[in-house]
Amino acid sequence: MTDFRARMTCLLALGVVGPALADPPTIDGRNIPTDFAGGTLLAMQRFQTGFGDDADGGQFGFGSELDAMYATHDGTYLYLGITGNLQNNGNAWQIFIDTNGQGAGAQQLYTRDVFGTPAVGLQDSNAPVPADFGRPRYLAGRPDYCPGMDNTTFDAGFAPDFVLGFSGGSPLGSQTRNYYLVNWTTLDPVSGGLSHTNEVAGLMTSGDPTASGPSGTLGSFLATSSLGIKGAFDNANDLGVEGGNDLSTLADTATLGGEFAIPLSLLGNPTQVCVFAIVTGDNGYQSNQFLPTDDTSTLFGNIACTPTDWNTISGSQFACYTLGSQGCPQPGGTGNHCTADVNGDCLIDIADLALLLSAFGSQPGDGTYNPAADLAPPTGIDISDLTTLLSQFGDNCN
Repeated sequence: MTDFRARMTCLLALGVVGPALADPPTIDGRNIPTDFAGGTLLAMQRFQTGFGDDADGGQFGFGSELDAMYATHDGTYLYLGITGNLQNNGNAWQIFIDTNGQGAGAQQLYTRDVFGTPAVGLQDSNAPVPADFGRPRYLAGRPDYCPGMDNTTFDAGFAPDFVLGFSGGSPLGSQTRNYYLVNWTTLDPVSGGLSHTNEVAGLMTSGDPTASGPSGTLGSFLATSSLGIKGAFDNANDLGVEGGNDLSTLADTATLGGEFAIPLSLLGNPTQVCVFAIVTGDNGYQSNQFLPTDDTSTLFGNIACTPTDWNTISGSQFACYTLGSQGCPQPGGTGNHCTADVNGDCLIDIADLALLLSAFGSQPGDGTYNPAADLAPPTGIDISDLTTLLSQFGDNCN
């Protein structure tokens, strides 16, 4: 549910445009708040974790949690940092990324196909497993237990285009290292979920970002990925939230977790991205660890297997980050931050104004809607967007 307070939170996030970074984050899963000190804090966890708290401090610890989520960028990558843990039992982190508002993407998500029909709820335990879901189990679920993320409805204004997900385990059979298989799933909203595509981006080795190559380079798994995503995970976090479903004030103490560098070209060189992250079981069983989180409740337990309509949960379950113009030597250049560079030519001028006015009054999903002109989604293109553009008019982002 996107209430006034949640909208203001998102607008504040959207108002921050990171400059080109002299020192981008080190992709090692460590010192995450420090690495992203020049970026944006997108969300902070409010609740203890219903998936168990890790007090071990080792790479094979118990429990899974999401503590805080950060973003920044340079001319090549979008960087995401999330502090927390992931238990070595098949649990998963799923990071949904929306690059263009509701101009495309899966605002309602279908992830399963049984006899050619998207699943609506739990499947009969005797139902056959489709030969090829074409997507990871944490998205597709398991017919005899949980429907994964099938039939999920995201908050109005959030329609993810991609999912970066990874699960904890040792797929190569070794119990001396904790491996995470990283998947990159492209969502297709037109087909009702039947045409999502998935590519294995590689392996992370917990606590050792150099195990398969230079820092942050994902190791190959069965095939060599050409996606160019970098990622590292350090699972030794024993700080952050405790176990339970009560409020917690300790999320900001965590410093370890996952760091990722996603090529901007893979994302379509967006000017804004919106992100939602959640911890699930290997079959999509949903925890109470998601970011951004419920913003009013004092207790929040695991969601379990029920298909979720996030509009019914208090707050805005996505946070947005504005990258500004891509291809400019110094995004944010002169004058105000260059968030209003609608056409991406590094100038705020009459051409940008014309594009905004041509889409004025439109909402996500309208034929005239231009996500690049929606400078403060998900409110649609209105007077606030026009005011922002006029305040930057004449700026040179070079």
